[in-house]
Amino acid sequence: GPGAHGRAATALPRTARLLDELELARATPASLMARWASAPDGTAVLGRGPHGPLQVDLTREGPHLLVEGPAGSGRTELLRSVAASLAASARPDRLWLLLVDGAGGERGEGLGPCTELPHAAGHLVASDPVRMRAFAQALGAELKRRAELPDPAAQRPRVVAPRTPEPEPADPARPLLPRLVVLVDDLDALVAPALGSPGRPAAGSVVRALEAVARDGERLGVHLVAATARPDRTAATEAARRARLRVLLDAPAPSPGPDDPAPGRGRLTHEDGRPATPFQSGRVTGRIPRTSTLRPTVVPLEWARMGDPPTRRPVRELGNGPTDLALLASALDRAARSVEADPVAPLAPDPTPR
Repeated sequence: GPGAHGRAATALPRTARLLDELELARATPASLMARWASAPDGTAVLGRGPHGPLQVDLTREGPHLLVEGPAGSGRTELLRSVAASLAASARPDRLWLLLVDGAGGERGEGLGPCTELPHAAGHLVASDPVRMRAFAQALGAELKRRAELPDPAAQRPRVVAPRTPEPEPADPARPLLPRLVVLVDDLDALVAPALGSPGRPAAGSVVRALEAVARDGERLGVHLVAATARPDRTAATEAARRARLRVLLDAPAPSPGPDDPAPGRGRLTHEDGRPATPFQSGRVTGRIPRTSTLRPTVVPLEWARMGDPPTRRPVRELGNGPTDLALLASALDRAARSVEADPVAPLAPDPTPR
């Protein structure tokens, strides 16, 4: 939490790298397994705050997080960083990620790069009505499955320890379900689809499923992390009403100078009214440092071959090597195999007839 480390406040950097804030500059399977063993499930590092890495705990401070910010403010990148950070906090058999791009892929890659994380249980691009309805049915079935557990309280994030704690006997009939985090970019585009949008007729079914997550998720171990560019359109939703954690991202400078912050500058607010904490979002889709700059290539040139087309340079020298997110996903995948975590099964609609 803000100021929890007792460090002196420092000025925020212009930009921040998520892996540095996670202390995973060299993301290896060993370092990730160590983090899984020590980090509480459901914790996400948002970026760099005045006192170091700024972290939120969805289980204790949530259950839900709402990100508000205009175009160009860095909403999508922050959601990607939250997904990556959550994956770094828990094994994929203890935490699942469900990804939703509400604008139907109109704004580029969206949350697509996060499907490389072994924790991803599905990705909806809200443009195909058939897939949208199937997604809503699958999410509804997952909530129903959790609600029908013999003891739903076992899934609640706020569990009060008994006065005389005793180890509970293992009950194979009641496995502890993984925590599920549903990340939604462009929630406003789902709530108020554009006229003529192919997904418009089915958007209501997706919104109703997300409203059920916002309403019932706390007792079922399900969290909602949603971003909106139009808070006026989403203010009346359950997601907005029940989000105890909020991030407000600043509009980018009209003509940013070298000293202006990169997109992702914002403030974290809590429902309890404590002062807002400024921070710079951690970037996770930047290129890893050793490939982040163009390097000059020197090759001998023979006079007789002056008219030949230039030789293609190796890809690694073009500055388009793997992103931090791809690097992290690969290490997470290897770590998951090392601990023999069961692969995440995609969410599926309820097979029982209605």
